[in-house]
Amino acid sequence: MSMGAENGIGRIEHEEEMYICPSCGYKDGFHVSFKMKGPKEGRIVLICPSCHSRFENGWRVTLEQNG
Repeated sequence: MSMGAENGIGRIEHEEEMYICPSCGYKDGFHVSFKMKGPKEGRIVLICPSCHSRFENGWRVTLEQNG
Protein backbone atom coordinates (compact mmCIF):
# COMPACT_ATOMS: atom_id res chain seq x y z
CA MET A 1 0.00 0.00 0.00
CA SER A 2 1.37 3.40 -0.95
CA MET A 3 0.83 6.43 1.25
CA GLY A 4 -0.19 9.69 -0.43
CA ALA A 5 2.79 11.99 -0.74
CA GLU A 6 4.23 13.04 -4.06
CA ASN A 7 7.74 13.81 -2.78
CA GLY A 8 8.36 10.76 -0.57
CA ILE A 9 9.17 10.95 3.14
CA GLY A 10 10.98 14.05 4.40
CA ARG A 11 12.93 14.62 7.60
CA ILE A 12 11.62 16.56 10.60
CA GLU A 13 13.92 17.46 13.49
CA HIS A 14 13.15 16.65 17.12
CA GLU A 15 11.68 19.55 19.03
CA GLU A 16 10.13 19.89 22.45
CA GLU A 17 6.72 19.73 20.77
CA MET A 18 6.17 18.88 17.10
CA TYR A 19 2.83 20.04 15.80
CA ILE A 20 3.55 22.45 12.91
CA CYS A 21 4.01 21.06 9.39
CA PRO A 22 7.23 22.43 7.86
CA SER A 23 5.75 22.08 4.36
CA CYS A 24 2.50 24.02 4.68
CA GLY A 25 2.45 25.54 8.19
CA TYR A 26 -0.58 23.54 9.42
CA LYS A 27 -0.62 23.96 13.22
CA ASP A 28 -2.81 21.19 14.63
CA GLY A 29 -0.45 18.21 14.71
CA PHE A 30 0.05 15.10 12.61
CA HIS A 31 -1.52 11.77 11.85
CA VAL A 32 0.72 8.77 12.60
CA SER A 33 1.54 5.88 10.28
CA PHE A 34 3.84 2.88 10.58
CA LYS A 35 6.16 1.77 7.77
CA MET A 36 6.93 -1.84 8.65
CA LYS A 37 10.32 -3.42 7.94
CA GLY A 38 9.31 -6.97 8.79
CA PRO A 39 6.67 -8.57 10.99
CA LYS A 40 7.80 -6.92 14.25
CA GLU A 41 9.83 -3.78 13.47
CA GLY A 42 8.97 -0.54 11.75
CA ARG A 43 9.40 3.19 11.50
CA ILE A 44 6.96 5.83 12.70
CA VAL A 45 5.91 8.28 9.97
CA LEU A 46 4.16 11.60 10.67
CA ILE A 47 1.57 12.71 8.08
CA CYS A 48 0.24 16.26 7.77
CA PRO A 49 -3.58 16.16 7.66
CA SER A 50 -3.65 19.30 5.51
CA CYS A 51 -1.03 18.85 2.74
CA HIS A 52 -0.37 15.10 3.25
CA SER A 53 3.42 15.54 3.45
CA ARG A 54 5.13 12.70 5.31
CA PHE A 55 8.04 13.02 7.74
CA GLU A 56 10.38 10.81 9.75
CA ASN A 57 12.58 11.74 12.68
CA GLY A 58 14.14 8.43 13.66
CA TRP A 59 11.38 7.02 15.83
CA ARG A 60 11.16 3.24 15.66
CA VAL A 61 8.58 0.72 16.88
CA THR A 62 8.96 -2.91 17.93
CA LEU A 63 5.77 -4.95 18.19
CA GLU A 64 5.15 -7.49 20.91
CA GLN A 65 4.53 -11.05 19.87
CA ASN A 66 0.85 -12.00 19.71
CA GLY A 67 0.00 -14.89 21.86
